[in-house]
Amino acid sequence: SAAGPSPRRFAVVGSGPAGMYAVLALTKTFDGAKVDVFERYPAPFGLVRYGVAPDHAETKLVTNKFHETLTTRDDVAFYGNVQLGRDVSLGELYDSYHGVVLACGTSGDRRLEVPGEGEHRGVLGAREFVAWFNGDPEHGPQSATHAAVVEALRSRDGDAHVAVIGVGNVAIDCARVLLRDADALAGTDICEHALEVLRAHPVRAVSVIGRRGVAQASFSPKELRELLNLRNVRVVISDENLTLEPEDEAELAENRPRRRAHEAFVKRKTAGECASEDGCTKILNVRFLASPLAFGGENGVLSWMKLGRNELVGAAGARKSIASGETEMVPTALALRSVGYRAEPIQMTVKDESLTQLRLPFDEKNRVVPNAYGAVAVSADSADTIPRLYVTGWLKRGPTGIIGTNLTCADETIAKMAADFAVAPPPDPVEDGVDRLLEKRGVRVVRAADWIQIDRLERERGAARGKPREKFVSTADALKA
Repeated sequence: SAAGPSPRRFAVVGSGPAGMYAVLALTKTFDGAKVDVFERYPAPFGLVRYGVAPDHAETKLVTNKFHETLTTRDDVAFYGNVQLGRDVSLGELYDSYHGVVLACGTSGDRRLEVPGEGEHRGVLGAREFVAWFNGDPEHGPQSATHAAVVEALRSRDGDAHVAVIGVGNVAIDCARVLLRDADALAGTDICEHALEVLRAHPVRAVSVIGRRGVAQASFSPKELRELLNLRNVRVVISDENLTLEPEDEAELAENRPRRRAHEAFVKRKTAGECASEDGCTKILNVRFLASPLAFGGENGVLSWMKLGRNELVGAAGARKSIASGETEMVPTALALRSVGYRAEPIQMTVKDESLTQLRLPFDEKNRVVPNAYGAVAVSADSADTIPRLYVTGWLKRGPTGIIGTNLTCADETIAKMAADFAVAPPPDPVEDGVDRLLEKRGVRVVRAADWIQIDRLERERGAARGKPREKFVSTADALKA
């Protein structure tokens, strides 16, 4: 343990897995440390709450440990409904704690940058769609996301074709939720507003589209098998899409998960398109070697996508897709792009009396906060670091890895902090500075006791509908609770 002269006080910004693993690492590393966790929403847990599909309840079990940490420990305090840059500035946090750890994730979807993408409401980021059915307050029933999904599915009522662009697990989550029977989703923690839309306007077909080949797709085999074996879904994949060049075979030989994913496709193809005994009314098209080139429609309503066929070139491990020149028009009511996230620079300054104007550097090229093992660098091209300021999670390493990746990431950051503090002990901060500022600004802080109440009410609301919980989907409703 790296014990200091006086008990250390730390601020962790963000209560998703990155932030919560940082909290656990801090309390383990610094004897007697006190950690304040700042979260912009009333409810904690970030992407576990708002980014994990509702039918994957086992993935959310990690929140049990996080919940216990926030609600039962004297050395950890929760500050929900407090947003960095809106309610408190980075400089103010910096003045009030021995150390500050930023774990507030990444917000933007990477765009396709093709004509029509920004002009049609039915072209959405997959992350927005996932946030919509998971009850993220920014994508609730009053949001533009909700209006866009309703408009798209209603426009081709019962006959809508949805394109999911991308071949990772987020793409699979979107396809699965769209194709799964609404009754099968009713017992999950999917939000009622989303369930009602999917029940009233079921989609007929979903295409999952990847620009490279089957050997380069990054699905997990387990997630893929679940999608390929959905009840009532006909799976269409061409022989051509499953054919491997020698370079692809070499790649699969080196990568067991991708080899197993390819085997899952071949097995499903061999079993025949429809595996349900009572027939199939929905269709899953899996299309490799294809890229959207344009989106079109009328008055902002999406109705078609221009798809280009690709060819693969390059050696094993460096396969690239190039356009073949062949194109086709595909009727499309909704298109969800799932080609990665991009971090956005955090807005740091509060409008009024923030005196310490501490600007967080941002590496525009790599879309991360420049850092050395989690210690924030002065700039993207400097080895010097800003004392007492650290990052972990996607802000530190980019949007990669699974929930558990954040554990080793946080441990590395906090070990770096302990090493830094051993060399240069931090000055003692202003006592209770943040509490005074938040009170003065009239910020309604959600404390651990408030979250316990919100959590209990969500579970009760869910139990009445036969589901684990029914989330509050607006900040105002959560605060009223």
